[in-house]
Amino acid sequence: MTTQQLRELFLNFFEDRNHLVRPSAPLVLHDDPTSFFTSAGMQPYMAAFRGEEEPPAPRVASIQKCTRTGDIELVGYRNRYHTFFEMLGNFSFGDYFKQGAIELAWEFVTEVLQLPRERLWFTVYWEDDEAEQIWHKHIGIPMSRIRRLGRADNWWPKLRWEGPCGPCSEIFYDLGEERGCPGGCEVGCDRCERYLELWNLVFQMYTEAEDGTLMPLPSPGIDTGMGLERLALVMQDKRFTAETDELFFILSSSLEQINQFRTEPYTYGQNEATDAELRVIADHLRATTFLMADGVVPTNEGPGYVLRRLIRRAHRFGRQAGATEPFLYQALPAVAEVMGGTYPELKDGLDYQQQVVKTEEQRFASTLAGGIDLFEEIAQKVLSRGEAVFPGEEAFRLHDTHGITIDIVRDLAAEKGMTVDEAGFEQAMEQQRQRSRAGPVGLQLHENSSLSRAIADTPATALAADPQVPGFCQAQLPAARLLKLFHDEAEIEQAHEGQQVAVLLDRTPFYYEHGGQVTDTGYLIGPQGEIQIEHASGVGQHIVHKGKVVRGQISAGEEVQVQVDSERRDAIRRHHTATHLLQAALRKFLGDHVRQSGSLVAPDRLRFDFTHHEAVGKDTLEKVEDQVNAWIMADLPVTCTEKSLEEAKAAGVIALFGEKYDEIVRVVQIGDISAELCGGTHCERTGQIGSLRITNESSVAAGIRRIEAVAGWAALQRARKLEAVLTEATQQLSTTPEELIGRLVALQDQISELDKQLQQARQMQATTTIADLLDNAATVGPVRLIAAQIPGADEETLGAIADQLTAQAENGVVCLAGTQGEGTVLIIKLGKDAVNQGLNAGNLMAQTAKIAGGGGGGGANFARGGGKSAQIDEAFAGLHRLLKEQTTGEDPE
Repeated sequence: MTTQQLRELFLNFFEDRNHLVRPSAPLVLHDDPTSFFTSAGMQPYMAAFRGEEEPPAPRVASIQKCTRTGDIELVGYRNRYHTFFEMLGNFSFGDYFKQGAIELAWEFVTEVLQLPRERLWFTVYWEDDEAEQIWHKHIGIPMSRIRRLGRADNWWPKLRWEGPCGPCSEIFYDLGEERGCPGGCEVGCDRCERYLELWNLVFQMYTEAEDGTLMPLPSPGIDTGMGLERLALVMQDKRFTAETDELFFILSSSLEQINQFRTEPYTYGQNEATDAELRVIADHLRATTFLMADGVVPTNEGPGYVLRRLIRRAHRFGRQAGATEPFLYQALPAVAEVMGGTYPELKDGLDYQQQVVKTEEQRFASTLAGGIDLFEEIAQKVLSRGEAVFPGEEAFRLHDTHGITIDIVRDLAAEKGMTVDEAGFEQAMEQQRQRSRAGPVGLQLHENSSLSRAIADTPATALAADPQVPGFCQAQLPAARLLKLFHDEAEIEQAHEGQQVAVLLDRTPFYYEHGGQVTDTGYLIGPQGEIQIEHASGVGQHIVHKGKVVRGQISAGEEVQVQVDSERRDAIRRHHTATHLLQAALRKFLGDHVRQSGSLVAPDRLRFDFTHHEAVGKDTLEKVEDQVNAWIMADLPVTCTEKSLEEAKAAGVIALFGEKYDEIVRVVQIGDISAELCGGTHCERTGQIGSLRITNESSVAAGIRRIEAVAGWAALQRARKLEAVLTEATQQLSTTPEELIGRLVALQDQISELDKQLQQARQMQATTTIADLLDNAATVGPVRLIAAQIPGADEETLGAIADQLTAQAENGVVCLAGTQGEGTVLIIKLGKDAVNQGLNAGNLMAQTAKIAGGGGGGGANFARGGGKSAQIDEAFAGLHRLLKEQTTGEDPE
């Protein structure tokens, strides 16, 4: 049975049993501070389980794309682990519970899949008598095939968190005694491959506080998860999940590329070590493709860093398998070929994705050899001391200097029987690994805080808006009810002038910050007071308004007038519609691979991040800018319609990478040149934008470019500001705007000529002092010490003087200081006879500069350093003592 057939069987089974079949949520999370990726099938439904959102239906089924890297070292070596996997799941929101979930699982496993019952084993949480009795008495499972296990095995999640949780029951499949531990083992053994956890039935009943207190959910629910790859392994009778049909196609394609570089082609199955490397490559290549299809590109933080780790780790294993050049990018299309029917997004932008992966492989290859050599050098030193822990700070150096990720360091260390000081590495990586996910100005909500519960208990906020109007939200609302009032996360009845507050209204026209568009600001005006709203944010189905009481007092329960700062919103609207035009123009001139990767829409500017592998040239930027302004002057209509998500996608409407959309979406269309899914505020016609000017183009990460621009009044203000600068510059230089560039070039030439004359004058001055310096040299044993300060001289000048001195005094030790204010540049140069005496300029500089309050070093005959001008005489004296000790053996004292 193929993997695709298993997908269809699962979804059809649950659809026939009144489950709403839902598409996979995005793989990459943009609004979850706890995780970069969707890692479980229930993750998109957490708010529904907590009672904060209405579930899409009482019964739901899905196949969720997931990414986890916690077991990355086991991928390819154990038969069941992956960094990307598909989670089959069925969910109940207050509908069926334990018995219903168990009945459905048993029916699917035994009647649909027809798995042999004698190979099935079952576990329950050690305190869950109810689940055990359902399996035994209702289903008829003998007690000898049911095991009670503890929290580590039968509570989800294993680690304490504040999300939905509860006991679980798992179905295991016995792969055979020959795959078990010598002497036998039990269900739950994680040392061997015999018992495969196939399906986990989670009974969502609680949220858990930090101290372990369990708080019941509004209504219990069911969350099940079965790994598609594991199911395919069982149904196709394979040793490893990587040997199942789809994954083995990817593995074979990768091997085909690697074999181009081998003198003798390799066939899977010849060598277990190489087979494991190929299984790792297949897994990482699949994960790479899905992450990039969700808009991720290699970076040094967040999801991009995970992608970089996967590409580089796969590339290294490919090297070990025989590839001598980049190869992953050539195998990349295989993932879309075998899985694109299920996931059409894999087929979009393949050329661009291949270019990004190729560039990442090339960058890594250029530093890999040096990094491996450095690892070997450090590891040898550690092992020679009888130790077996690779230092964390050295692991960080490999990462920072050579791009050797921590996963690769672990692999290299394991090959030598070593472990890595993970704590030391994490400490060194702290700055790079911070997730920069601080939320917008506003309330910091915790799952079980009194504020969070108070918000959840309040009716959802109604948005005073019409989705089919480009402006979307109204600019003002004559009357809204102030439902709740908060100060310092505590609910209050009344707030007074000067207090910072958070407010829940029954309805609001405020656009809250999301989708790259900044929040509205404005005022709430009550019978006796006024609040200036500084920020609005979305919390579940509620909009929280944060601001300050600027007049009188405000009370909960009052009716208030709501006023949005319409001038500010209009400026935001101009920049948002301009952003859509900008993307359309970029796609026209650069290609359809251009997709939004991030954005900021503010009243004074816009920022648009997009996928592209190289800098956008000046001529192309001008074409893009001209095209946008042509569309603005054409005064094109902006229309908004609501459609089903599937209908919009079928029509080719552009969607944001990784964004989670509802079943009904809003399409913003500009004439016939742009159609995007968007929930933001827009102009009614493009002419309202006024104009657009691109202010900057830069790189954000590998494969991601950024354009910054201004529109409307902001564009006019920028033009005036630049014109003022131009006017000031022409006045200062007594020229006209047309002649300014020529005047600047002439001034640069004049400055260069004066610099040249100054250097010549300094050298002439230095030449006249050579004889004096030689005459004043101090004889120290067999060498002559020439030490002097030359005020204002730079390193180049000092070097030229030192060359002349050592040419005339081959036994000379020249130490010159170019004093410049409080600091000084130091050089030491040795004549060839001084070098023959065993002296070393680098060693002399290290000690001399230290006395001068600085540092330095160098080679045998030349060294450079620096220090403090006030301590130069002391440093010269120290050098004299040092030379005396090293050349005569006498005590310098």
